[in-house]
Amino acid sequence: MILIIGAGDVGTNIASDLTETHDVTIVDRDSGRIDALTSEIDVSGIVGDGRSVPVLREADIDRADIVVASTDSDAANIMACNAAKRSGDPHTIARVKDIGLCRTWQSLDGGLGVDTMLCIDVLAAEAVTQTIVLPGARAVDTFAGGQVEAAEFEIRENAPVAGQTIAEADRYASTTFAAILRDDDILIPQGDTVIQSGDCVVVIGGLSDISRFADAVAPQPALDSDDDIVIVGGDELGYQIAQQFEARGWAPQIAERDPEQVDALSTRLQGASIAETDIANIEGFNPDLLTNADLVVGAVDDDTNYLLAQLARERDVTSTAAIVDDPEIVEIFESTGIDVVVHPQDIIAGKILQAVYGPGPENVSVFEHDSAEVLEVVVDKESVLTGNSLRDAANQLPAGFVIGAIIRGGQLQLPRGNKIIQTGDRVIAFVDTDVASEIAELI
Repeated sequence: MILIIGAGDVGTNIASDLTETHDVTIVDRDSGRIDALTSEIDVSGIVGDGRSVPVLREADIDRADIVVASTDSDAANIMACNAAKRSGDPHTIARVKDIGLCRTWQSLDGGLGVDTMLCIDVLAAEAVTQTIVLPGARAVDTFAGGQVEAAEFEIRENAPVAGQTIAEADRYASTTFAAILRDDDILIPQGDTVIQSGDCVVVIGGLSDISRFADAVAPQPALDSDDDIVIVGGDELGYQIAQQFEARGWAPQIAERDPEQVDALSTRLQGASIAETDIANIEGFNPDLLTNADLVVGAVDDDTNYLLAQLARERDVTSTAAIVDDPEIVEIFESTGIDVVVHPQDIIAGKILQAVYGPGPENVSVFEHDSAEVLEVVVDKESVLTGNSLRDAANQLPAGFVIGAIIRGGQLQLPRGNKIIQTGDRVIAFVDTDVASEIAELI
């Protein structure tokens, strides 16, 4: 049984994903949220405080295999995990924003009653920088210790693969076309499937060939080492993004309005420059900061990030990126031409699913706002894949599954229909979320 504390966006999305294959109970103090959720999906709902042992007992904590604490309060999430450990022996997962809290937890080799701690700002910063450095990518994640990438690209009308079949487009040596996202459908492509302009394609493969594909389909080139990067927002998220860029060789500029935060950033960062300006007031924002920028990253609130991205485009900034918290408006950001849109809840969902799926997948990444997942699995003798060719394995698994890469003996293997899968192979596979739980168990 899976117990979720907090019926916010993350908790609700996780419950929706898992309810068909798991017994799910969700706890929240808001009776309206619980009523709405239990009327929409098949979950048990408990109205109460997830930090309370009596409430946890009412939620059958003694039967829980996994407890996910995903309220908006870091302290409440830690307390809920601790209470769960006192009431049973589940695997506990806490979502937190405070990086200091996460570091404290790491220094204790876990502890605090938390088995897995997920720090939103760190994960979001990693996602936005990783995606930005691959030109044209809408989403990126790495697998197999950095040997394999899975990336999503929108295909523009003048892209070289637009109008071609998968067989014709299959000229990037280690790259597999894993899926086509067209309108609201997920298509597993065949050789004669035609890639249309406006499609989003998910490709999986070695880093160099994914980069070659990105260079071919991207509307603008990759960032150069001397390009100007402006990060708007200097709280923990902005700092983490700046630190990620510094580690990759850039010296970004951060715009922040709080003078104390400006001083703190000047001390914490080595190469970045800090500009004090009223980032919360577009009229008071110094637009000269954008004049020579090649990339602007919005790391403030959703409304300000949106306005800044539009202002940057009017100033002919080459690339724009934004962190978007509200799931209801993510598609608005994506539809207005912002190059990279990162929704932290998608990242958190993937990490939680990794724990939920148990010892099978070593890594889980969510694509297209939890409509699809990429799983990394080391094949054992119990796997339905073992001893089968890719073609035969596909026939034994539900539709909505494709192997994008195989690592054998440390080397990337080309995953084509006659390839026999062996015990010990590391497989990176694209799956439709509707069948992800079933496939994770089988492979």
